[in-house]
Amino acid sequence: MTIRTPGERSLRSSFELVAALTSRDLRLRYQGSVFGWAWSMARPLALGIILSFALGKVLGTGITAEFLLAGLFPWFWFQGSIQAATTTFVGNGGLLKKVRFPRAVLPVSVVLGNTMQFVLSLPVLAGFLIFSGHEPNLAWLALPLVFALQLALILGAALFVASVTVFFRDVEHITDVVMSLLFYATPIIYAADRVPDSYRWVTRVNPLAPLAEGWRAILLDGELPGADLAISGGLTVVLLVAGWFTFRKLEDSFADAI
Repeated sequence: MTIRTPGERSLRSSFELVAALTSRDLRLRYQGSVFGWAWSMARPLALGIILSFALGKVLGTGITAEFLLAGLFPWFWFQGSIQAATTTFVGNGGLLKKVRFPRAVLPVSVVLGNTMQFVLSLPVLAGFLIFSGHEPNLAWLALPLVFALQLALILGAALFVASVTVFFRDVEHITDVVMSLLFYATPIIYAADRVPDSYRWVTRVNPLAPLAEGWRAILLDGELPGADLAISGGLTVVLLVAGWFTFRKLEDSFADAI
């Protein structure tokens, strides 16, 4: 008979709770919907097609649908996760007051739910890229690295905004504004090398910029991400630590503030 320590039992219970909440979130998100999770692909696909027509055909920039989609799919994963995680503590005030459980599972389960949606959409993106002439190659083996970095970045940001929103409700609206600004500050609808030198600092301090370029380099160019990905990795670690520290510092006061 295997004897588990209290720490092991607690860790296992946390994993089981995260899995249960993630599964519930995925079931409820499109409950009653005919097309279900397919709707998660509708926005990036529609925006990619519209922007490729407006920017590529009308304005003559030469930007293609596959160029845009390689950046839009990861972007909507990031945006959807952060916006959904912002109110996870505020929206579960009754649960926080009545039941003792690891508080971090709430934003983590939301992030994992959006991550599952993103993973399910990857075969569609890959199929579109292959149809467009971008065959799989050895560089695609580096996709897990970019995926892991972006997931860590999302978790850190989600813990931070979810924790601070409990005490400062305007963070929810500030997050929406920041997401709009961040979309244009990240090389999604343009290539990073098109940014003028005087504004390159914007992409250097934005950890999403090397990630967006990394997805595109692997999927479209068949190349490994550039050295800037190391900078993104460093910024991601800082944000993950900051998010976890903020959460741990504030979590004991959540029930009283809500």
